Amino acid sequence: MAQIKCVCISTKRKTSAQNIHQCQAALGGLSGDVHQGMGDRQVSMLPMDAVEVYFTKKGDPIQYGRFGENLVVEGLDWDSLQKDDLLRIGHVLLKVVRLGAGGPKSDAYKGEKVCAPMEKQFIFCKILREGLLQEGMDIVKEGPR
Repeated sequence: MAQIKCVCISTKRKTSAQNIHQCQAALGGLSGDVHQGMGDRQVSMLPMDAVEVYFTKKGDPIQYGRFGENLVVEGLDWDSLQKDDLLRIGHVLLKVVRLGAGGPKSDAYKGEKVCAPMEKQFIFCKILREGLLQEGMDIVKEGPR
């Protein structure tokens, strides 16, 4: 079963996010996140294994939120996700709106672009139904809408 391992928000654009462990998903974005109300890319997700591999190779401690991601998830078949797929997490319903990211232009961590090392792994979603997101919640893929 796929699960949320980390819930993060950023309060400033183009910076690393902070793990807050749970967050209200409102129509328009995550409460307190800088991207709230800024279009369809309201929630960003990364696979936990890719984040861990990155930090292991660098020899650094794992820093969830380092790439500006909102959710770090485990067990989701990343390769099978497609645009318009629906993901249910408790009462929250997310719609996949973009696969992959274009890197931001500013540097925020050790001279690297915030999301550049993970651009291909990013999944962006729009919130279709509100609710609480927290660590440990199951993620169910429900297919395209």
